[in-house]
Amino acid sequence: MQMIDAHVHVDSVSRQDLALMCMAGIRAVVSQTYYAHVNVTISSQTIIDLYERLIEFETWRTSQEFIDTYVAVSLNPVSIPTDYQKVLEAMPVYLEKDKVVAIGEIGLEPASKTCPDLVKQEEIVREQLRMAKQYNKPVVFHTPAAEKEKWVEKYFNLISQEGIDKTKVIIDHADGAVAKAISDFGCIAGITVQPWRNLTPADGAKISMSCPPDRVIIDSDCSPLLSDPLSVPKTAHEMRRLGMKEENIRKMVFDNAAKIFDLK
Repeated sequence: MQMIDAHVHVDSVSRQDLALMCMAGIRAVVSQTYYAHVNVTISSQTIIDLYERLIEFETWRTSQEFIDTYVAVSLNPVSIPTDYQKVLEAMPVYLEKDKVVAIGEIGLEPASKTCPDLVKQEEIVREQLRMAKQYNKPVVFHTPAAEKEKWVEKYFNLISQEGIDKTKVIIDHADGAVAKAISDFGCIAGITVQPWRNLTPADGAKISMSCPPDRVIIDSDCSPLLSDPLSVPKTAHEMRRLGMKEENIRKMVFDNAAKIFDLK
């Protein structure tokens, strides 16, 4: 079965892991914007350089292991420079590029070291939602690790207030506490199967059963944190153990991502 991993940070994935992903059936990934740092001051140019790396270099590097990389650009809540307005001004240029398929990941993060001001974070989210609407791009939300219900409810309000098409929104890092609510609201529940989040492939498969199969995307969030590049195929395998139909599994590991990101 062909698969898409719709939430990775591909600059953190080794060539060896890319080869394993390809051998397991992953044909494409969507690399979300995230600048890994520890107590390092970042500038707008840091983020813009990351966009360039993802679009120009990482797409080539992953193609060497027969994986197509697509890119989501954004101001991630944990990677907000003091001169962030310059990034927002530059984003439209990148949203016109062929390999850029979404705005992501965006959202609120109370643990952000670069911008702990949640009011400012919300303003930045709103600006990016308006940009997504203007450029007709899907949006990928990051969800904080704790109190997911509270943050997801905030996202529902933002989506409604900004008039965003719910079918073009993935609310990621969904767990058993919020996945059904996300799909009931009309968005896509991104179920992130990742060791760092203590969410196993078996967990992901079970959580997916609480939602319609056309409103779930399974992803790995491969990053510098403890991750598993084979999370998507492993979860598909656990879905089979639960007796799910192949057509429904395919929706959650391939079709839904291909549709929302308009991948050819």
